Amino acid sequence: MAVNLATKYSSKVDEVIINGALSAPSVNQEYDFVGAKTVKVYSFDPVAMNNYTRSGTNRYGTPEELPDDVQELALSQDRSFTFTIDKGNRIDTPEGVRAAAKALRRQVDLVIQPEVDKYRFTEIAKNARHKFYATTAVTASTAYAAFLSANEAIDEADIPSTGRVCNCSPVFLNLIKQDSNFIKSGDLSQNMLVRGQVGEIDGVAIVKVASNRLPAGLLFEITHKAACTAPVKLEEYKIHEDPPGISGQLCEGRIYYDAFILNKKKDMISAYYGGGENSLTLTAAAGADNTHSVVTISGNTAGGDLVYKGNFADATAAGNAIDIGDNVSGWDAFPSNGVVTTASGKYIAVAVKVDGKCVAGGVVAAVVGS
Repeated sequence: MAVNLATKYSSKVDEVIINGALSAPSVNQEYDFVGAKTVKVYSFDPVAMNNYTRSGTNRYGTPEELPDDVQELALSQDRSFTFTIDKGNRIDTPEGVRAAAKALRRQVDLVIQPEVDKYRFTEIAKNARHKFYATTAVTASTAYAAFLSANEAIDEADIPSTGRVCNCSPVFLNLIKQDSNFIKSGDLSQNMLVRGQVGEIDGVAIVKVASNRLPAGLLFEITHKAACTAPVKLEEYKIHEDPPGISGQLCEGRIYYDAFILNKKKDMISAYYGGGENSLTLTAAAGADNTHSVVTISGNTAGGDLVYKGNFADATAAGNAIDIGDNVSGWDAFPSNGVVTTASGKYIAVAVKVDGKCVAGGVVAAVVGS
């Protein structure tokens, strides 16, 4: 005799739980974009000092008009999403499981906030005046020195110490916690380690950021809230009940935002790259002929330009060419369709380029067509 067992779906949903918005301490919203897509910001340079002359008509020197510069800030990120919840599906599942409000909250937490964070962190790093490239891997014995070097560059630019924020990857934070130089540097660091809290390092507030929210290859960035203005001009989420053509709910959302680094405040930012030169995973498939491969990339490519070189004789030579900080300024732009020029027996290297230097990359053996 057959036994039929009932199946029941739980009214509780297995939700993904991640951090909320992490970029707020690093940005400001001081510039008014109401009624305009573009805002022009004036900046001025000081004039040179002169020796005062006690005779003549120009005793203070020859006067010149105060020089100015204008930076245009134009919003570019106009993003949206939409999905439906069919009424039949909603009533055929336990009450509350397909709640539209919960679904919108999930979209904000899992998609929108991480996207906005990544965009802001990327713009901050990309526009940093002080960039560092770890030619050798940062370790538990060199992490604190790396932090001090990046912070020192901002000090030398005569920037106030108060108000600085460091957005760092979990990898870097773990290294600095193990650095004996950091541990011995004072009571503050000792207390933080005992309590398992980050708090701040040398007066710089520390925000731990998952690597997938940071640009490719970035270990950490030190910035100041005044350096980045990040307007959110429009943010709206809607639930339409039984709109035309749908029995159920139509959910829509839109966010119109951007992040700008002020020209005169780039000295407030240091970016330290060293997240691993082989952080991109490449796969190759045969191209249309014996001089082309189709390369697919997985991994973090944000924050720079993708470039490639397809004529390396062996994997070692290709791997050595994509170390952090290596010059890749002469490499070819990686095409959007992934079709690269190469040959049978060659190796292809792909790099994320920032200011002409590699911050992340990967290697794959060429696969060509016939």
